[in-house]
Amino acid sequence: MAAGDPLLVIEGLCKRFAATQALDAVDFALGAGEVHSLVGENGAGKSTLIRILGGITARDAGDIRLDGREVRFRGPREAREAGIVVIPQEMQLVPSASVAENVTLGAWPQKRLIGVLPVLDARAMRRRAAGLLAQLDFHRDLDTRVDAMSFAERQLVAIARALMHEARVLVLDEPTASLETREAERLFAVIAALKKRGVGIIYVSHRLDEVVALADRCTVLRDGCVVATCRRGEFEAEHLIRWMTGRDLDELRRPHESSFGPVHLDTGAEAGGIAVRRGELSGLAGLLGSGTSAVLRRVFGAATTPVTVTLRGEAHRFSRPAQAIAAGVGLVPEERRLGLVMGLSVRDNIALPNLEKLSSAFGLDVAQIDRLVGQMMESLDIRPRDPSLPVNQLSGGNQQKVIFARWLVGHVDTLLLDEPTQGIDVGAKARIHHLMRDFVEGGGAILFASSSMAEVMHMSDTVVAMRSGEIVARLTRGSPQYSEGALRAALAG
Repeated sequence: MAAGDPLLVIEGLCKRFAATQALDAVDFALGAGEVHSLVGENGAGKSTLIRILGGITARDAGDIRLDGREVRFRGPREAREAGIVVIPQEMQLVPSASVAENVTLGAWPQKRLIGVLPVLDARAMRRRAAGLLAQLDFHRDLDTRVDAMSFAERQLVAIARALMHEARVLVLDEPTASLETREAERLFAVIAALKKRGVGIIYVSHRLDEVVALADRCTVLRDGCVVATCRRGEFEAEHLIRWMTGRDLDELRRPHESSFGPVHLDTGAEAGGIAVRRGELSGLAGLLGSGTSAVLRRVFGAATTPVTVTLRGEAHRFSRPAQAIAAGVGLVPEERRLGLVMGLSVRDNIALPNLEKLSSAFGLDVAQIDRLVGQMMESLDIRPRDPSLPVNQLSGGNQQKVIFARWLVGHVDTLLLDEPTQGIDVGAKARIHHLMRDFVEGGGAILFASSSMAEVMHMSDTVVAMRSGEIVARLTRGSPQYSEGALRAALAG
């Protein structure tokens, strides 16, 4: 490769799924030591492009050149061997294995026992893992199980494994979606170090402020087409929003017009003692490990120990989610795979918890299911508009909207939302915020958890701040104390 030539070049990339043109003549280039950000609404084609680069999905047309040489991968292993490593939002690590085992996975060093029998060379494995992790300023015990670590630590383990494969192109898909500010800053320092080593980084994020700060270049996709490519200093977040959506999103600043009824949900002392009125959006704010997710799981009957909650003035003791669903409670979990059957279609996932309501004496009302699913896909803008498509072929944001759709079809009046807009683009976020507000204005009640203080303050009628499983403050919209500064002070202790 001659000096100044791009490390990776994509020209005329096309991919169609049934009637949907996921990618339409996409051009993209990445230089060594460059951060090139890829942005777009959910369904714009980002996930398809990443899957093609990672050897997961075959392209229909177009050229991909690495170091000037045409490549066509028949699987993820061939992509990794060529130096392209994708770190997806849901990292593919072995939870029960150690740090050292995960870093060297797929390339465990061996030695000969008694000169004959091949066995794992644990010392060489640990030495190799330690060297890679040291480059990332990561110094946890190498024998620590991955499932005992934070998301940020697991992410560094995944990056270390990419370095072991001598990654030349590193694709980071929503890398800061579950990170606190301090952890995100540490990741940015790692990205800066990788740039100096000549690693080309494709950075996919819906956090546009990060894109503006990090990207040397940015490409915007809309409906499978490139609508803009610009260099650092040529764009701001507002430009990206207009290019991504084709409009300005004034709806993000929708005013609150709230009126509340009596207490609709009381979580009880066992789940924090939080009361949510009918027509109210109540936000749980806390840093990672604060206990906000645990509160939602307990109310939904997904905790190991049942708790008693009061719903519409009636006491319930939910020991399993089916009981909560039957009582009109729906949960949108932080990890989408926990809320979906990934191999089933969009249609079946939406209908699944509502089969009794969608049945008659003669069996499932197929016509009603098709009608309701079609309405939900249209109103929530679920893309592609193919109800038969397995949800594992949808982008993360569209998967999130499928979970919303199932509860809207089921007419629940209580929604528990854990990080409802995590990993979702600005357009989808605006739609989901509208759905949340419409839901409570229609007489429902929402208790949601978010690590984004801006989102909590923007959406909530009442904010409950939590630290180490305890409530440390309650802020009510309209009061003098209702400010992001007051919330930060409460969470910091």
